[in-house]
Amino acid sequence: MSAIYWFSGTGNSLYAAKFLAGALGDMPLVPVAAGAAPGEVGGAGEKIGFVFPSYYGNLPRSVRAFVDQLVIKQGTYLFAVVTMGAFGQGAIAALETALAAKGLRLHYGRGIRMPANYIMMYNPASTEKSAGKLTTVNRKLSARAREIAAGAQRIKKINFTAQTLYKNIEALDRAFCADAACTSCGLCARLCPVGNIRLQGGKPNWQGRCEHCAACISWCPAKAIQYGNQTQKRRRYHNPAIQAEELARAKAAQ
Repeated sequence: MSAIYWFSGTGNSLYAAKFLAGALGDMPLVPVAAGAAPGEVGGAGEKIGFVFPSYYGNLPRSVRAFVDQLVIKQGTYLFAVVTMGAFGQGAIAALETALAAKGLRLHYGRGIRMPANYIMMYNPASTEKSAGKLTTVNRKLSARAREIAAGAQRIKKINFTAQTLYKNIEALDRAFCADAACTSCGLCARLCPVGNIRLQGGKPNWQGRCEHCAACISWCPAKAIQYGNQTQKRRRYHNPAIQAEELARAKAAQ
């Protein structure tokens, strides 16, 4: 059976996955957060896709763990589309390596630039600029879908991943906190794809296994979550075509 497996924090990768699924004939969408599909997947004439963001030019740890446990039949056409703000070709190389370790070949791997949103490092683009970017994104996703539908053999990668930057990323959640604007709605805990947030006394508490997907800080309706002293005046971004509940349902399926 064909399927697209996706992982998303701010919604950009889910947006890309939904677009590709529709363009490829309504392929089933399976969230990585739901765990590996039972039994074998794929097979001759089938397509299996992976859509996920680039984190420090690398695979999100959740995606790597998912790929390691997923059983894919030989002869499956495997493709990946990596969403990125700056560079993502290292993530494609990392996925290719992970699949090769299972005796599988990645046939198609391309990155696509989305509205940059890593608020912990910089101020996301304005709503107007982000909307304009998505017009270009749609055109490029259409081109990616046509190539995948035709069974294109094309990989654009660089053999570089920022291992040293990403190595201890889970510990970086120590800088997250909720300020006085927090309403104790619990959305951050429901959205976290790795279950890293618990409410204690009505306030979010991070548990030290962060993926740095920025879902919590980006989706907080009160803009109450901060990252140290860097984000108080920064804009928040989440994909305007994606609803928070879509991501929450994916996490709940774990």
